[in-house]
Amino acid sequence: MSAPRHTKSGMRATKRIPLQNRQPLKLKYSPKRNLVLLTAFGLSLGLLVTQYNQEISLFMNRPVSKVRMENSWQHIGESEIRQRLSNYMGEGFFDFDVEGVKSELESHSWVSSVSAKRVWPDTLSLQINEQVAIARWGERQLLNQYGEIFEPENVTTQANLPVLTGPENSQFEVMEQYQKLSQLLFPSALRLSGLYLSKRGSWELELNDRLGVIVGRVDVLERTQRFVDFHNVQNNEQIALIESVDLRYSNGIAVQNAEPDLTEIAAR
Repeated sequence: MSAPRHTKSGMRATKRIPLQNRQPLKLKYSPKRNLVLLTAFGLSLGLLVTQYNQEISLFMNRPVSKVRMENSWQHIGESEIRQRLSNYMGEGFFDFDVEGVKSELESHSWVSSVSAKRVWPDTLSLQINEQVAIARWGERQLLNQYGEIFEPENVTTQANLPVLTGPENSQFEVMEQYQKLSQLLFPSALRLSGLYLSKRGSWELELNDRLGVIVGRVDVLERTQRFVDFHNVQNNEQIALIESVDLRYSNGIAVQNAEPDLTEIAAR
């Protein structure tokens, strides 16, 4: 066996391993370590996704801060509408309580119906349909074109409307009769300023705010037409003297004039 070689400096020479014979360094496999790394990566990714989703949600779900009124009204003030909306504004776009807004606004006495919708990103669009008052119902209520009762705070502002009265729950019948009679009277410049239905079903009219017409329970339109025919052949002076008319006769009418001696029964 030969002795190891020494360099000139006296140091022992290191044996070199050929490059092709070298083996790669093998790392020791650790399942626990890999699990920790995987968990950390998952948590980091989850935090990033959560933060991203929150930012997207905040961007999409912006607070509703603007109101767009799509029409105008006669008896409803815009300030009233905005006051009623104050409890809802500022809610997120997707959280905004549209049905709550509709219910709140439709509780206004002059509001007939409401169409409300959200317009992204931050606007509430409102179409508010106002009640159309056709007549007064008694002293404190109004009737719309469908015969429905509504009760605004100050009915006296509608003093120019005709007055309709009748038994409880008769408003639809009275409104229907009012519309028919108005069409019949209008061509003769007769305005139906009052219509009354008694509990016994008898009808009475007030024309042009002064002239009372008793019609009775049957043949209301036919009897009213009889009066119209009579009215159309009178001159203005004669018409001005008439205080009341009774149409409850089979073939004539009773006329009460301001001057008693002119009261007469007029045959058709």
